[in-house]
Amino acid sequence: MAPPNPHRSYILHLFKEEVAPVDIIKWLAVSSRTVYDSIYRFKKLGTFLDRCGRARKATVVTPDRIKAVKERTRRNSLRSIRKMAKDMKISQRLMERILKDKLKLTCYHVRKAAILSVATTKKRLERSRELLQRTRTGEHLVTAFSGEKLFTVQAEFNPQSHQVLAKTSDEAFGNGRTIHQAPHPASVMVFGAVSSDGKKPLVFVDQGVKTSKKVYISEILEKTLLCWAHKHSMDVTGYSNKTELQHTQPSCHNSDPRPICLRSSRRTNGHRFHQTSNLWTTPSGVLQYKVNAKPPSSIEALKETLVKK
Repeated sequence: MAPPNPHRSYILHLFKEEVAPVDIIKWLAVSSRTVYDSIYRFKKLGTFLDRCGRARKATVVTPDRIKAVKERTRRNSLRSIRKMAKDMKISQRLMERILKDKLKLTCYHVRKAAILSVATTKKRLERSRELLQRTRTGEHLVTAFSGEKLFTVQAEFNPQSHQVLAKTSDEAFGNGRTIHQAPHPASVMVFGAVSSDGKKPLVFVDQGVKTSKKVYISEILEKTLLCWAHKHSMDVTGYSNKTELQHTQPSCHNSDPRPICLRSSRRTNGHRFHQTSNLWTTPSGVLQYKVNAKPPSSIEALKETLVKK
């Protein structure tokens, strides 16, 4: 619809003052059609405003249909837009318009979350506040975060983004479309630590080696991590989102007299030890995909690649 003429209000004001249309045309320097049409509209409607309801009436996005969609989403918000559009026999685009423009709704993806007990939630809150306090005092600059991860010689790939361009399926198969994986591939456990000053040299634990709680504490933590931390003059600290004694790695209770305490928020002889399981997989397993983009030929080749990365 075209916008109203800006001189319409002046034309009607002069017309009410009983000014002749010819004089109005001369004074405002507008066309005669504009003046006579405005006067005719005023005589017929009694106002200089536009007529109401002159636009095409909505046939799909009607108030009744908007109300029906609102009621459906109120009863069950986990609804598919495509299925709702199919049930109501309208296009998906119009259904999206109703939800977004009329009802002001936004689609949010469903996400996963762990079921936490009250004790676990309270413990995590205490640890987060403690780590935040250490950050405020500047102690995070002398903090080392450690963790371990199991690496295999198998290739890691994402089927959604790992594609092979070929004309036929047989040609794609020859170009490496199928990646074979063994049920029990050769693997190695890698232990590492990082801090603001740098990263600790990796420690490799070969497949088949049994690491008990005492061996883990004495051979890996005390001889490698603790010595490396003393050389850098830092307080070894970390964070773990695992509960105590529910992980395959060794841990110790608060009553353990050893100078190392895993997954505990207390200090022991000036040191505080935790483990973080996200050290190798943040963000989204980038290191694992980089190392295993091409399958290593052996464990030794895998170790060399990890050291380089």
